[in-house]
Amino acid sequence: MTQRIKELLDSDFSAASALGEEIRRRVSSGDFEWATLLGAELARRAAREGEDSSEHAFLLDRLQTALAATAGQRSLRALMRLPSSLPAEGPAQIRAERRLAQLVALGQRPEDIVSVVYDEEPGIAASDEFKACLLHELVLEDVAVPEYPLLRSFGEALVTRQHPLAPLPLRLLSTERALLRPAHAPRDWTWTLPPATVKEHSDRPELHVSAEMRRRGAEFDPVDVTVPEAAEAMGAAVRHWREESNGTVAAQEFWCTSPVSADDFAAVFERLPLTPWPGKEQRARLHPAASDRVLRVLLTAAVRSPAYGSGMFGAYGRLAVWRSLGGLVGAAPDAPVDDTAMLVEQAHWFIADPSSDWFHQVAWDLAVAVLRPGGQDIAVLAATDTD
Repeated sequence: MTQRIKELLDSDFSAASALGEEIRRRVSSGDFEWATLLGAELARRAAREGEDSSEHAFLLDRLQTALAATAGQRSLRALMRLPSSLPAEGPAQIRAERRLAQLVALGQRPEDIVSVVYDEEPGIAASDEFKACLLHELVLEDVAVPEYPLLRSFGEALVTRQHPLAPLPLRLLSTERALLRPAHAPRDWTWTLPPATVKEHSDRPELHVSAEMRRRGAEFDPVDVTVPEAAEAMGAAVRHWREESNGTVAAQEFWCTSPVSADDFAAVFERLPLTPWPGKEQRARLHPAASDRVLRVLLTAAVRSPAYGSGMFGAYGRLAVWRSLGGLVGAAPDAPVDDTAMLVEQAHWFIADPSSDWFHQVAWDLAVAVLRPGGQDIAVLAATDTD
């Protein structure tokens, strides 16, 4: 069989799409031994000095996707025996493990995942980083993680080791219920739709500023109190837009000497010296928003790829979102997620229309604002990217 795979790759490797169809056919028929041998041969060829591995990586991707979408312990074992990526280390390996964790959580049953991945079956050598990502991808699939002893103990071990994902709860918080996959969504559904405009994201009417509201708003003199640490935290969910692509992020904090009411927020928002809306002639349309809608906007931004580069996937995307939310509501950097969630629920949230010339208005735009509990503090996060 190994010789036949070598002949197949030697003769038809230029027709990668045809080989992709062969992978789909073999996996769907349960020929997992063939899939394992193909993965080993792809890894061997990719490791050959000086050989371009882009086509090999394409085939490995197809192989992983097909196996992950075929539920069952046999397919999962075959998947876990494949290399997670053809580069053995570095950023590509990290991205591959995060992607693979998301695929497995979407396509495999929790009980099979526990048995094959976390019970350390012979021949299965999953890295701790992959298992950490997979654990929190399962949380995003609303799996009752604490009911599985091996999952619960692994989560506790992450806390002991101070793993980056350890602060995330092993359950979805009430605010996060909007993150659940729709009941009738296709198998490959994920949060990879572009961050939408106000019209698509808001089910509440636009806020209009009356003359009386503007008169009351004129009494406020917001002061920009932004510090780099707070701006970095607020922009965590879109950091990859800036670092990996052509993105621009603006995160600002303001303080008012007296509390602003939510009813007058739109009038005060007009007075803020905001980077994305540099003049009064470019006032943004503003809509009130529920906290779970804002969370979903931020997670969409975190997990999807920017114009160039890759997304964070579910586990680290969720972590980045809570860091952004913590920055937006003014939570302490080390505050537990549950405490941050309480502040998120107590705050007043708004989504602004990315309509000024500051935004590229291609597919990667977002703008959210928050009136923090107490009414004296305002934070605004805007981001845009282009190809």
